[in-house]
Amino acid sequence: MNASRQSKKRFFFLAIFFFAWIFMIVFRLFNLQVLRYTTYQAKVRAQTNRVEELHSKRGTVTDRNGEILAISLLSKSAFISNKESGQSLAVFKKICHLLPLAGAQKLAISKRIRRGEKFIWLKRKLTDEEYLKVRPLALSADAAGTIGFLDEYRRVYPQGRLAAHVLGGVGVDEQALGGIETSLDAEIKGRGGRLKVLIDARKRIFQFKYLEQPLPGRDIHLSIDSGLQFLVERELAAAVEQNRAAGGAVIVMDSRSGQVLAMASNPDYSPEAIWNTPPAVLKNKAISFLYDPGSTFKIVLAASALENRACGRQETFNCHNGVYAIRDRAITDVHPFARLSFDDIIVESSNIGAAQVGLRLGSEKYFRTISDFGFGRRTGIRLPAEENGILHAPQKWSGVSLAFLSFGYEIAVTPLQMAAAFNVPASGGLRVRPEILRQEGAAAERPRVLSADCREMLTEIMSAVVARGTGRKAAINGLEIAGKTGTAHKIKTGRYAGSYVSSFGGFFPAQDPRVTIFVMIDEPVGQYFGGDVAAPVFKAIARKIMPHLGIFPGLPPQNEIRL
Repeated sequence: MNASRQSKKRFFFLAIFFFAWIFMIVFRLFNLQVLRYTTYQAKVRAQTNRVEELHSKRGTVTDRNGEILAISLLSKSAFISNKESGQSLAVFKKICHLLPLAGAQKLAISKRIRRGEKFIWLKRKLTDEEYLKVRPLALSADAAGTIGFLDEYRRVYPQGRLAAHVLGGVGVDEQALGGIETSLDAEIKGRGGRLKVLIDARKRIFQFKYLEQPLPGRDIHLSIDSGLQFLVERELAAAVEQNRAAGGAVIVMDSRSGQVLAMASNPDYSPEAIWNTPPAVLKNKAISFLYDPGSTFKIVLAASALENRACGRQETFNCHNGVYAIRDRAITDVHPFARLSFDDIIVESSNIGAAQVGLRLGSEKYFRTISDFGFGRRTGIRLPAEENGILHAPQKWSGVSLAFLSFGYEIAVTPLQMAAAFNVPASGGLRVRPEILRQEGAAAERPRVLSADCREMLTEIMSAVVARGTGRKAAINGLEIAGKTGTAHKIKTGRYAGSYVSSFGGFFPAQDPRVTIFVMIDEPVGQYFGGDVAAPVFKAIARKIMPHLGIFPGLPPQNEIRL
């Protein structure tokens, strides 16, 4: 009886244990297949699938004549299919002798191999030479199935450093890094694609599947002429070296359309190595360099005085023999004059005479003209990082601001703003927006700044600057050039320092302008007057541009050949 009772008890406990075991198995299966199904499904997919983002082919960038400045070419990107860490490390050691990998890159790849990651980039967008080095190793028996290649587009700049600040560049992941590559990135980059990498049970990559094909970007046609750009960059670099300057900028514009034919900034860089370029070098001085314009700004003063009929051209002003005190400030001239006519104040670049004209003109009229010329705001060119400049309202001017503004101080401008200002008389008195694209679409509004009479008088005065004034070193025999020199102290740590910015702006032919050029040289050593440093650069560029654009100087009558 006791044995039967104990058997039943044993059976009861075994039954409970069996049902508990069955329940635990069912619960475990329910938990894995129902409650945590999505979690484990994601893990399986992560172990067998990997999605890689692919970049589209960026649009080609050309100059105004169709010369290619930036293009995306199909290239190979190398990766490791990490089946077995020991073999992968041995193969990677050999690759390190073939590819120029940085120490940090080598360390990161080695760590990923040891962690057992299955898909590891070796190097993206190999050059043809690099691919030819790695391919034999990938096909060898020792590395069979360990090294693979994917097609990607690599950004190439066939003209090297030419127009680097205009073009900008891209990073390894096709991210735009400055220049037109940034400002028009949405149009140039197109739409990226996605690639699924499939891995089998033995953790080998066996298939690639495109989830989304990339779409190419739009081609861009710039207004610059690569031939002129080359000449301008060479002359600027020579001037910077000759004057031991910190840098400089040159803008060449079509006087009629406002299209930028050349824009150079020095020092320059290689667009293909933009990610390894110091920020100071990346700065496009043509649009981002702020400085007091100095005497080049006297063309704005002259335009305002003529337009508002503040004085007659032959009216003379007291120039105080080179030293003039206004409140607690002194204004000086390099060359002392007793009296100068209005014209000669501009021609001889008298600061004291300019201050006298400005005080006669008045702050409201002068400020209105400065604003009409476009100062204090961006020109609107399609390039990133353009500065507004600094122009305070008359209500914030001090007792000496009007006088100092008359010869280009207490205002900050960019070289492009000055180029656009010089283009006002060149374009017939209109403010034409500078354009960097060959076809911008509908023409932008061109407000009239100067009347026809005022434009003609200002051009005569600017021509005299080159013919007999401070701009004589810009003169070219047989060609009438209208221009103006400028020399300005630089501000450092909030104070005017002992370094200078030298500049010269002008256009030609003076009576039928085709080209407007502005030259800025930053911190020249030794000679620093605009007429000595910047004017010769203008002349050198103009002489090379003339035959390129079909502009030829006239012959003096005694050399004229009659048939």
